[in-house]
Amino acid sequence: MSEGCNHRCTFCIIPSMRGDLVSRPIGEVLAEAKRLADAGVKELLVISQDTSAYGVDVKHRTGFHNGMPVKTSMVSLCEELAKLGIWVRLHYVYPYPHVDDVIPLMAEGKILPYLDIPLQHASPRILKLMKRPGSADRQLARIKQWREICPDLTLRSTFIVGFPGETEEDFQMLLDFLKEARLDRVGCFKYSPVEGATANELADRCRKR
Repeated sequence: MSEGCNHRCTFCIIPSMRGDLVSRPIGEVLAEAKRLADAGVKELLVISQDTSAYGVDVKHRTGFHNGMPVKTSMVSLCEELAKLGIWVRLHYVYPYPHVDDVIPLMAEGKILPYLDIPLQHASPRILKLMKRPGSADRQLARIKQWREICPDLTLRSTFIVGFPGETEEDFQMLLDFLKEARLDRVGCFKYSPVEGATANELADRCRKR
């Protein structure tokens, strides 16, 4: 649905490899989805480097599908995909505020109640070093709200441990967050330097635990 990313997370080199965000025309995406559904596909994975940013680069301009206007956005895309009558699953969803708007679609059974949302850490200091948004308290409040709207929601997330500068206190914040968030699936990865990533320039690389 899109290629590239506008963010500059310090551990990542996707923008230098894939460039900034470029969203495919929504009519083109929906036409492809319909072809797949007509061919017998039972589940569609909605995915890109930053799925929830879909349409940001074109200022959510109006596209067309079957002669009808459709806003170029993740929420509008999900609403249209729901009409195909097959499973629709979201992957790699950056925690923008408008992600809240897809939860009612899940509660209504229009798309699968599954959200893959890489939060990366819970310590405000480490998130700042990563150039990631976030407040653990705010994320916990959102998760609580999502589950109130859609009790069947399955949440998956990924986290990086051992990021340069991470202290025992930062690590404990992450553990406390995970305990309270009660995520359904968690992937934890040890920080590994990637050639070209600006995080490599940060001091105080963590010792092995």
